[in-house]
Order: sequence, then C-alpha cells, then structure tokens
Amino acid sequence: MYDEEEKLNSRPERTEKPDDQELVQRFFSRDESVLEAVLQKHGSLLRRLAARFLSDSRDCEETVSDVLLAAWNAIPPQRPENLPAFLVTLTRRAAISRLRGLTRAKDVPAEHLLALEELEDVLPDRSGVEDALLAGELAASIEDFLRGLPPRRRTVFLFRYYASCSVDEISSRLFVSRSTVEKELQKARRDLKAKLEKEGYTV
Repeated sequence: MYDEEEKLNSRPERTEKPDDQELVQRFFSRDESVLEAVLQKHGSLLRRLAARFLSDSRDCEETVSDVLLAAWNAIPPQRPENLPAFLVTLTRRAAISRLRGLTRAKDVPAEHLLALEELEDVLPDRSGVEDALLAGELAASIEDFLRGLPPRRRTVFLFRYYASCSVDEISSRLFVSRSTVEKELQKARRDLKAKLEKEGYTV
C-alpha cells in the first residue's frame, strides 16, 4: 500500500498546454516567452505544413521561425479568434515565399504551388491580399464563407487550400472520386469569388 502511494506521489506533474486565447493575450502583453509556448503547442503542426512545401528540414525550421516573428508583429493589433488557423495561414504563406525564393529551380516541387495558383483568380488582386489577411478582414470573410459551406465541400476546401493536399490525396481520404473533388473545389472557388465581389473586393 505504501509503495503504491509512493509511486503515485513520485509521478511528475502533468503540465497542461496553455489555452490559445491565453497565448493571444500574452502576445498583447508583449511577453516574449509566448513564442516558445506557441512553438511547444503548435510547432509540430507548423513543421508538418512547412514540410509539404519544403523538402529541406533547415528550410522548414527557418520557416517556422519566420512564422513566429510574423505572429509577434501581427498580434497586436490583430486578435485572431482561431490561433491555429491564423498560424497555418502565416506558415503557408511563409513556406511558399521561401519556396519561390529558392535559387535551385530544378529542386522546387512546382506541384506544391498549384493550390495557391488555383486561388489567384478568386482572391483579390495585388499583394494587398496579404495585408488584408493579417488585418483579419479577408480572413474573416473567408471564415464566414467556410461556415456556410456544406460539410464535404468545406472539408475539401480546407484540405486543398489550408493543408495543400493534392486532389488525389483528398479523393483517397474522403473515399470519393477525383472528379467529385474537382467539382467541389470548382463550386467553392466560384461561390467564394462571388461573395468577395459582393463585399466590394476587386478580384
């Protein structure tokens, strides 16, 4: 009996990861330790996403560092309601930027850029799109759009444009045909373009 109690008492205390809104508040407090906390909680997610674009592990780590700096500069003034989604957006953009900046063109897997290129005719023109994303305006419109999508179309959209999965990967994951995935993406892009134009964005 004593031995069992001793084992229980000797177990290390489980450290709970901070809530995302608590992390956002620490950004607002300019608490630099929040960067390490974000890395511990969401680092594996960000590395996995970066690795979908970049084959070199050092490039992935540098991309994650760029994301942490971008988040530090963006929060405040922004207060993202969904911190992981906000970080994913920053990671995708940072990874694509790094990928496009590589000088070894023959080593660049161009297929990773296809998902971004598909949205070029949908999202507002000019580099101001990135400013809008960081300002939360365009991101809020897209989040509202996603909430109104049928479940399967929303899932397909997220797999394609947030996780940069190929059409074949999505087809396999959802057990639907490739043509079904392509139709869902086409409908989603068409409806998103119409929504943004209605809200005054020039696309």
